[in-house]
Amino acid sequence: MEEELRRKAELLTKLAVTEWGTLDFSAGLKHLQEALKLYQRLGDLANMAMTHVWLARLYMGAPIGLGSEGKALEHAEAALAILEPGPDTPDKAFLYQLMARLHLYKDEPATSFVWAQKAMGIFEKLGMFMGTSVGTARARIGEVDKGIEYQESNWQPTFQGGNPLTIVLCGDDIILTHTLVRNIPRALEWGELVLPEVKKFGEYPLLVVPRTLVLTYMLSGQISRAKEAWQMTESVASKIRWKAGELEESASPGFLYLRLGEWDKAEEILKWTLSVTENRRNFAAANACCITLGSLNMEQGNHTKAEEFLLRSLEICQKGGNVVSELWVLPVLAELYLKMGKPDKATEYVDRGFELMKPDQNWYGLPAPVYLAKGMLAMARKDWGTATESFDKAVQINRQYQLPWDEARTLYERGLMYLARRRKADREKAHEDLDEALAIFQKVGARKDVEKVLRKKEMLGA
Repeated sequence: MEEELRRKAELLTKLAVTEWGTLDFSAGLKHLQEALKLYQRLGDLANMAMTHVWLARLYMGAPIGLGSEGKALEHAEAALAILEPGPDTPDKAFLYQLMARLHLYKDEPATSFVWAQKAMGIFEKLGMFMGTSVGTARARIGEVDKGIEYQESNWQPTFQGGNPLTIVLCGDDIILTHTLVRNIPRALEWGELVLPEVKKFGEYPLLVVPRTLVLTYMLSGQISRAKEAWQMTESVASKIRWKAGELEESASPGFLYLRLGEWDKAEEILKWTLSVTENRRNFAAANACCITLGSLNMEQGNHTKAEEFLLRSLEICQKGGNVVSELWVLPVLAELYLKMGKPDKATEYVDRGFELMKPDQNWYGLPAPVYLAKGMLAMARKDWGTATESFDKAVQINRQYQLPWDEARTLYERGLMYLARRRKADREKAHEDLDEALAIFQKVGARKDVEKVLRKKEMLGA
């Protein structure tokens, strides 16, 4: 009887793995759950642990309605309870790596870094190469260069290993990290390298890498390429209702329409994505949606709603130690509180931004929005010297890292500063900045921003 139960459990597991390969996640999850019950009846701890691991992997990969990073973590923790007391084996190392990835989904990179280091330690001890989440987590906690160095060093051996899933995730993580720290030239280089390679693996990579490149292309002002990348993803996702995204790139379609000025479309996509990712308990994705929805509501004048989304984002960032995402939300919060007539709160968030950016680290394009917020705050206080210096610094950083929309936004605010300062020749400088901002906004298809600049110029009689 015992041997019969064991054979049945093994067959169910093999069947589930085959079903995963054919994307029949519903059947795969059902059969793994049946196998788990059999192993529990048998008291087979080793196979119980590995079935929990398989369930975690399937829940991570499963589409909308089935998948859940939260349930995946529950199964991974159940496997951990069994394997943790035992010897250091490849299975334990892979489980530690799984824990690291799941804590990235929870937007807890500080915890992810700990698990990834433990995984790396066992792999090294056993003389095995296996890329881990060390680099992705390390970059997000603020050690950007060390994180990127680890990520990039993993690409070639991962690529040579030939595993499609690890190649896709490795390449996508590299592009996403460069994009999130606003190092657009490097992100584009990696996009050109990775996308042609992962396209060879079928449809799954088109749900992952192009979605990240939507964000990269939008930040770089390459609108046609951003739209093309989104269409590539959408055509596949519409057929199989896959996940809304892996990590922060989940918000990229909403970000695209926000920047294009199609606010209703942006809101529709972002609210849907937020609902889906919260249901899965993928808080890295939900956090990115909150930041983008906060920015959208601020632009629409819905300050209370914007504050709700942005403070929610800030809480997720600070709880999990995500410095990079926090540096995205802090400048928006500062700007929002300026609009709400609360300069002291704005100061608090600007100061926090500069405290996070330790001088011994390379922050690429991340400081630009913080300098922009500092300039706007100084302008509100009529501290013209600080305002000018901050705006100039933001423009320089945006140009260096190929962020045209952000450059135009800063030029617009600097133009307003010149108008407010009312010094001799300031009006001419203001018109120069407004004209340059207008030209860039037109080039990158930012319809609402074009209208805003034109209204301002009309008011000035220009």
